[in-house]
Parts: sequence; structure tokens; C-alpha cells
Amino acid sequence: MKPADVAERTSHGVDRGAEEGPRSEARPKRQRVLVALNGADTAAAAAAIAMGQLVARTLHEPLHGIFVADAKVAPGELSRLLGLPTHALDGVVLDVEVGEPVERIVAFTEAHPTAFVIVGAERGRQGGLGIGDLAAHTIERSHAPVIVVRPEERLSLARILVPLDGTPSTASALEPAGALARRAGASLDLVLVGEAQHGPHVEPGAMGAPQYVDQPHHEWPAFSAEFVHRFAKTIGHCPEDVPTRFFLGAGDPADEILRFADVLAADLTVLVWHGLRSEEHGAVFERVLRKATCPVLVLRCG
Repeated sequence: MKPADVAERTSHGVDRGAEEGPRSEARPKRQRVLVALNGADTAAAAAAIAMGQLVARTLHEPLHGIFVADAKVAPGELSRLLGLPTHALDGVVLDVEVGEPVERIVAFTEAHPTAFVIVGAERGRQGGLGIGDLAAHTIERSHAPVIVVRPEERLSLARILVPLDGTPSTASALEPAGALARRAGASLDLVLVGEAQHGPHVEPGAMGAPQYVDQPHHEWPAFSAEFVHRFAKTIGHCPEDVPTRFFLGAGDPADEILRFADVLAADLTVLVWHGLRSEEHGAVFERVLRKATCPVLVLRCG
């Protein structure tokens, strides 16, 4: 069964950006974009900074960088420790701390409204979900959305791939992806992969693809429109003005997600993680994260 496209629809220094301008109750709070840095992989750090700069420009939000070391480090030494030229950190408000890296990253996101945490995947790492310990542990412990980027990946935000399994719990985590798409002027490609759970443990409100279609020209458009409206717009709070296409995958969910990311030239693949790595959903999540050839946005469910 072939997939069916059934509907188309600074600089270093003190943070002043969040404090400038008159206070107004109607003005939304600034949401920082945070780049997590370490000195283990220069290319990973450079990729994370570049992605952070793109996301911060897109959202018109301040960009912060956090570097956690075992001992005190002078901010002026950071570019040398990262193996980067000084100008690579232009526009980044740097925070250099001592302690456990992920603990400090999580503490930052809990103390400051954070739109996204950006972290580079370390090359050649087989453990830590194949992306290195800093990225893996940040995903596991942070409740802020996390974008993982590899050094070789191109950076753009024109097309965002959103795999869904037909359950409301997965769709409920999509709001940050929809908000990013709207600010970036991007389109969302929704792909229904796998089957909604059947039997006595089926999630209330789950919606799978119809088993039989007698009149494709009538039934597929109706199904796709209902799915997009219910899961992306109503439950996922994706803005109505974001262009959306719907696709139906067939076969192994991880394979289908990776294939659609390639065929549709996705700039960003969204994964909703339920916090488990041992169950079927967790296995799909881990496999896609290891093999994705574009940046991955991880949204925590629950």
C-alpha cells in the first residue's frame, strides 16, 4: 500500500533583551532560546549555535548559551574551549556555570520561560541514543522542547514533518511545533503512522485510518479533513493559517517517518516522546532519533 497524500492544506554580555521597553500586562513574556554547550565536540557546538541563531531570529527572542564546567571558566575563554572563533558566539548571551550540565540546563529552563533548548548531537557516539550523553540526558530530563541538530545537517525551517499515531495524547503536545511553523512561515506535513491502539486499552478518542474505502474520492478527503481538524487544530492547537498537508504511512512506523522525512525534504522532524524507551512507542522514537538526517524537535508528552 503506497502512502496516500489525501489532503493539502550581541553579543556576549548581560541579558537585557527580556527587560527592555515599558512593562505592559498585555505584552507576552519573552521566551528565551537556550543553546546547551560543552567542549566535547566542536562541530556539535557550532551546529547547535547556528540552529539556535536561526530559531531565535525566527521567534524574535533572545538567544542564550549555557556552558557548564567542572571548575570556573572565564567567559573570554569559552570560544577557545569550544574550539570556535570568537565571532561564532556573536549575539549569544553566555552563562558559564560550574556543576552537572543537565542539572544546570534544567534549572535554567525552570527559572526562565524557555521556548526551545538546542543541543548538538556528538558524532560517533553509540550510547546516549546515538546522539551523545548531553543531548540524550537533556531530552530525558527537560520538560522544555528540545531540538537536536547534527553538524552535517542543513538548517532551514520551511517544511516541518509531524508524525502522528492517531492518539489525543500525542497530538496534545504539538503546540510548540505549530507556533514555530507559524513564526517561520513554514508548512506542516502530518503523517499518520502505525495504528491507533485497539482492544480494551485503546486510548479514548484515538482515530486510525479506515480499513476499507469504497469511494476514495469522497471518503479520503473527509477522513483527512476530520483528522487534521481534530488532532492538529483542535487538540494540537496548530494555528489555522499554517499550511498543512496530510499523508498516510504504511508499514513500520520508524521506517515510514524516516522515509517521509527524506521524500518530503523535511527541515525538521517532530517527535512526541511519552517518556518511555522500552515500549513500542519508545523504540520508534529512539530509532528515528538515531537515524534522522534532519534536526529533530522532541516534545515531551505528560
